[in-house]
Amino acid sequence: MATNTRQARRDAEHLRKQLYEVYYNEFASKFHNSVKIENLPADLPKRYLLRTLMTKGGIARDKQTGLYLPFVYGGIDVYGLPKYYNLIGFNGLTLMRQADEVDILRANDLCYPIENYLEVQIEKIIDFDMTIRQNLDAVKTMTIVEVQDRPTLLSLANKYEAKQIGATVVFENSSANVNGNTNVYSTGAQYLCTDLMQDRQKIINETLAHIGISSANTDKAERVQGIEVTASQGNALASIDVLIDTFNHDAEIAGLDIRLVGNTSLTEDRELQVTEQEQNEVIV
Repeated sequence: MATNTRQARRDAEHLRKQLYEVYYNEFASKFHNSVKIENLPADLPKRYLLRTLMTKGGIARDKQTGLYLPFVYGGIDVYGLPKYYNLIGFNGLTLMRQADEVDILRANDLCYPIENYLEVQIEKIIDFDMTIRQNLDAVKTMTIVEVQDRPTLLSLANKYEAKQIGATVVFENSSANVNGNTNVYSTGAQYLCTDLMQDRQKIINETLAHIGISSANTDKAERVQGIEVTASQGNALASIDVLIDTFNHDAEIAGLDIRLVGNTSLTEDRELQVTEQEQNEVIV
């Protein structure tokens, strides 16, 4: 039993790792596709820049070398601002620079890594996946009938088979004691997967909105659905705006031409609405 328990634990841990990798790559890919980059330096890979913004919360441009590198803060001044930065490349390159020797381009005001949020959300989603799996196993678990003698066993098995094929007449052994000392064991588990999957989808929608993608529940009444869609769109736009506005503000202050632009249907629709509004104002 102990061996089986340890193996079951190992199997569950392995499954969780597999699910984590699947969800992480899916959300990371969607994040990478949620923005476009304008005036990207020729020697700066788009994927590298967006990955660093997602995993580190910002990126530093070294004014001496022109390299864009992840960074960590050094000492701080009286206002809590960094005096210097350690720039660290993925190949191990390390540069120490004073604050005025680098340009910091942030993904948000606090340089909070989006990856940290994704990790928390993914663990929630996986918890739902594992619970759904457990519920399915519990529902599938057979009912166990314990009998005291062979005639009773054969009679009950005959009744079950007859029921399965729809027979209207069943012949029973007179020596069978089907109403006697018979014990029935069952998990009594209820099918909860529908509710669990709906709650799981809410977590997924929240996560997508955080990276600028709207995805509201479509399985509800039209009025409720409309409210949720509007809220989801608002949250998604707000999240992508934080990334774009913060990064572009820092780039402008640094005198850099690089810019982030929304690349989702929501940002495109908003741009069209603004354009149409401006055209209407000109006509009026």
